[in-house]
Amino acid sequence: MVDIFMEALATVLSGQNLLYLSFGVTLGLVVGVLPGFGGAVGLALLLPFVYGMDPIPGVAMLIGVTSVVCTSDTFPAVLIGIPGSVSSQATVVDGFPLAKKGEAARALSGAFTASMIGGVFGALVLTGAILIARPIVLAFGTGEMLMLAILGISMVGILTGQSVLKGILAATVGLMIGMIGIAPASNEYRFEFEVLYLSNGVPLLIIALAVFALPEIVDLLRTGKAVAERNLLGQGWLQGMKDAVKHKWLILRCAGIGCLIGILPGLGGSVVDWIAYAHAMQTAKDRSQFGKGDIRGVLAPEASNNAKEGGALIPTLIFGIPGSSGTAILMGGMILLGVEPGITMVTHDLPVVYTIIWSLAIANVIGAIACIALAGPIARLSSINFDYIAPFMIMLILFAAFQSSKAWGDLFALTLLGIVAIYMRRYGYSRPALVVGFVLSGSIENNLFQTLSFYGAEVFLRPIFLVLVAMAALSTWVGLKMVKMQKREADLLHMPLGAGQVIFLGLFGAFALAVIFFAQDLMFRGSIFPTVVGTIALVTAGALAFQMLRKTDGPNAARYDEELIGGEDAKKSTPEKQILWFVALMAIGAVVGFFLSIGIFIAAFLKLRTRLPLLTIAIMTGCGLGVLAVMGHMLHLDYPRGLLQYWFDMPWPLS
Repeated sequence: MVDIFMEALATVLSGQNLLYLSFGVTLGLVVGVLPGFGGAVGLALLLPFVYGMDPIPGVAMLIGVTSVVCTSDTFPAVLIGIPGSVSSQATVVDGFPLAKKGEAARALSGAFTASMIGGVFGALVLTGAILIARPIVLAFGTGEMLMLAILGISMVGILTGQSVLKGILAATVGLMIGMIGIAPASNEYRFEFEVLYLSNGVPLLIIALAVFALPEIVDLLRTGKAVAERNLLGQGWLQGMKDAVKHKWLILRCAGIGCLIGILPGLGGSVVDWIAYAHAMQTAKDRSQFGKGDIRGVLAPEASNNAKEGGALIPTLIFGIPGSSGTAILMGGMILLGVEPGITMVTHDLPVVYTIIWSLAIANVIGAIACIALAGPIARLSSINFDYIAPFMIMLILFAAFQSSKAWGDLFALTLLGIVAIYMRRYGYSRPALVVGFVLSGSIENNLFQTLSFYGAEVFLRPIFLVLVAMAALSTWVGLKMVKMQKREADLLHMPLGAGQVIFLGLFGAFALAVIFFAQDLMFRGSIFPTVVGTIALVTAGALAFQMLRKTDGPNAARYDEELIGGEDAKKSTPEKQILWFVALMAIGAVVGFFLSIGIFIAAFLKLRTRLPLLTIAIMTGCGLGVLAVMGHMLHLDYPRGLLQYWFDMPWPLS
């Protein structure tokens, strides 16, 4: 066994295989830096090229991509407040505030160090799991999966946001959005209102970009400044590494959480960073700086999301069950290479298995070193006034969103949900709770009915289930105790009590009522979950309204604006003015098509918000359209058409 293990190391380090691994790492780094793409996109790009390759270099290249996306996606999360992938959502919460303080170097070096440790830890766990993971994975039934999902949503709902009630309401809204599409319990279409785009539900990528990217862009546009308040990187590289050493036990615990979550198929990277972040908050003696620039809020999710890849490979390699969307594509690539994941692979293809393990560990080390080396030039981009970058960031975000289902629905859903998220941020609702609720909605409903069908009351005789119940109860008690101690329910700093907040709460209440009303037309198995969740949301909204009525002496909506922008400028740059840019872009696109509307948008934005010469604006617009054309050609995309394309036959890419 040891001989095979060391031979696999020598194979990976050989010239050709190391070259392919490095190429995969490079592609993974690029994909991670581009907001919203994620490892699944990078792996999808490689699939046409791995066909016919030898298994060892092909697998090394695929592992190189999937290993480091969770490392390089830290760049946009820290520097511009936009998650590079769904795995870096929690990193934004404290990483971006650190960057605005001029401590991006500290945040990045700490994140890369934690990512490297987490990735290597995941490889070590994968090594041991090859022999012992089978009974562990098989011990988790639907009851345990249900309680794990409830544990995750309870931790995030209580421990994030300005208010427990707002956290619970946001989580239930996420659960209700996640119900759109096919009901897992009854296999009937639900809440799609005969709109084809909604028949498969709202894509996760749309939710992630809308909830985190658009609110940050709007706030940055309102300030009219660069992302950083001063030199972004500063001198904190060594400090970030010291922070990682100081909080080594937190990193190792979160790496363990990442491996555990990764093992469970279907949960994966969508929630692991939030659970790790909540764990960091729960175990901290002083949590006053979380959300304002606490390095622990960066180390915890970064360690967990890289370790998660090692955990996700355990069910993939042993049982042929993908642990995440990325490993599903990875498994497809392995099959193209003639490698069949499953029990036979572990017993008869150990050299390939150990090649994967070594590739995973080495890729994480190479990725961390490369990210540190590239930090300088990448960081300089965020020291530029955001008005020069914004139209191109919006272009990339729309392009990434369009990858979900390649329809106008992606772009309209992104805009609508983004507007909701902008006001959630403004009024102190927990955006992480909404995302986690959305991700876990189908899992909770499906596992709930399967648990009742398979086990019934006997589920309470299962030891692991009882342990998870105790953990969820303990987590809730600790979270509520912390909230009470810090009087967060009375903290009105970002909870303006003007008419806008009342209307916004009313819309959430109306959404809950609509879910309850339309659920009555469904079969019983498809209606019970929406009815229960909608009722909880309605009761929570009522309690929150009562709480607002008692706090009529709180600050008005101008408080948030004055803190964000300052002085009289806050009155001149309202969020509604920035939202109009997105609405106008969608309206123009519906007439002239996506490709042309992006060109018009970039040119108009730069003309109205910057002092650049017309020639420079024309060149920058042409470059933006050129990038879109190249990416469209590489991915064989036809961009959404407008009325113009229906009226006239136009050449590509205008078609």
